[in-house]
Amino acid sequence: MKLELSSWTHHLNQLIYSYFYFCKKEKISVDIVRNNTIKFNGAVLHVDNKTAFFDYSDDTKFIDIPEKFDFYFKRSLLAEDQKANIYPLNFNVPMTYKSHWLLMNLKSDFLFDKSNRTEVIRALDRFSLFTNSSHSVLDIKRYPKEIIDFGGNIIFHTRLWNPDNHPDEDEKERRRNQNDFRINACRIIKKTFKNASVGLSADDLSKQLAPDLILDGKHSNKNSYFNMLKNYDICVADDGLKDTPGWKIGEYLLFGKAVITTPVTVVIDHFQEHINYEKLSTRNSYLELPEKIDYLLDGKKYLEMGRNNLKWSEEYLHPKNYIQRILSIIKAID
Repeated sequence: MKLELSSWTHHLNQLIYSYFYFCKKEKISVDIVRNNTIKFNGAVLHVDNKTAFFDYSDDTKFIDIPEKFDFYFKRSLLAEDQKANIYPLNFNVPMTYKSHWLLMNLKSDFLFDKSNRTEVIRALDRFSLFTNSSHSVLDIKRYPKEIIDFGGNIIFHTRLWNPDNHPDEDEKERRRNQNDFRINACRIIKKTFKNASVGLSADDLSKQLAPDLILDGKHSNKNSYFNMLKNYDICVADDGLKDTPGWKIGEYLLFGKAVITTPVTVVIDHFQEHINYEKLSTRNSYLELPEKIDYLLDGKKYLEMGRNNLKWSEEYLHPKNYIQRILSIIKAID
């Protein structure tokens, strides 16, 4: 079973480490190969004389042609595009597993390739001294195995995107709408609930538009953020770039948290409203947040949803099942 990719990107960590986890569990050789023809943020798994392409793009557009492969697994998959050999990749989470051990199993030409330098350094950064996304910090052992009640604490830490940094007018408008939701969501949660932590990453745009919501520097550190996140019960999410779910929602699920989110517009396997998440009616419906939070607080419904999400994440996100799910789909078509 061979895994090919053109460059090791942050988007591919979930796949690479899940593949590594599977190989070690099954006691088979780790075979990760660099192939310049593979599309950026894509990878190809060769198994049983079949090819499975993985498309981890934020965009709903395909980065390669599905008909070229036996199976095409896509993040940010629209329902109308799910047909023939195309399957969802669900949420993308930059998780890792025993990063130093992985490095020892990589071929030298892959390990020392210039395009892989950033992720190799992050994998080496054992104590998160030099990078903001050290692979040791992202290790799957970080996530809890059971649900703990913290009394209904609420969290929404986010960032703004500058519309002026993009040439496309539609994208500029999308960023303005996104920023408007994030600012107003933080403000209404902060105003309504005392046991809430909300705010924006500090940058020039955030300081200009919402100086009352700026988070201090420690919140931008992944290690500090994870230490904080584990102490909350209800987590708010919204669409990221390209109006598709970002990494944050997957992290919430792995931590076993209740989720309130803007509408989920892509295909996610067995991810159900009122069971795994509460949904706002539109992309801009921040005024609905207090009602949704109160619903989860009533009778501590957030605990049941947290348990549902911990179970769901183990089945669809955790490395112990991630590759196994892919293989079960491949074998079912034999």
